Amino acid sequence: MKQYLKVEYRDIAKMLASAIPVEGEAFRDKVESYLTAIKAMPQEAKNALKVAFIFSRKCPREEREDLFQDLALACLKAKAKDEKLCYAIARCDWRDWWSKYRIRQHTSLDSVVEDSEGNATTLAELLVGEAEFETKMNGELDGERLWDKLPADIKPLVSKRLIGKALTGSERVKMSRFVAKQGVSLLLA
Repeated sequence: MKQYLKVEYRDIAKMLASAIPVEGEAFRDKVESYLTAIKAMPQEAKNALKVAFIFSRKCPREEREDLFQDLALACLKAKAKDEKLCYAIARCDWRDWWSKYRIRQHTSLDSVVEDSEGNATTLAELLVGEAEFETKMNGELDGERLWDKLPADIKPLVSKRLIGKALTGSERVKMSRFVAKQGVSLLLA
């Protein structure tokens, strides 16, 4: 709890200002404006910012801003006026965040990987290509399975329809009778 007391409002203001792409005098001015705004906040909001700052420093750099916002919001929603209660809320949420963070896979779809031929590609493009390939292969295998189940006298009729030719009247009747009797059983098997 002693670390909690060491957090200065200026540290929080610097962290907030660092998200804005300014440097030099503009950065210092932005820090001062944030510092003024923080000092004008009610005590429960200041407590929320302090504990959010403490626990957001204990996570990977790329996750800090999001965690800071989540923790501050959790404390503000709880309307915790007591520093210790606010600290406990943030600590519990921080522990929950870490347990979820450790489970997640930390790979972005924008990650660059090599395909089977050694070319650089993004993981998203590779996944889309694999999904298309799987869909085509599954479609071909399903088509072959259905074709093999068709009776020999129906296969020429199906071939004729697949290439776009019209069936004669007797062929249509034969196809309709086959579909009515055995069509559903082909799809279920």
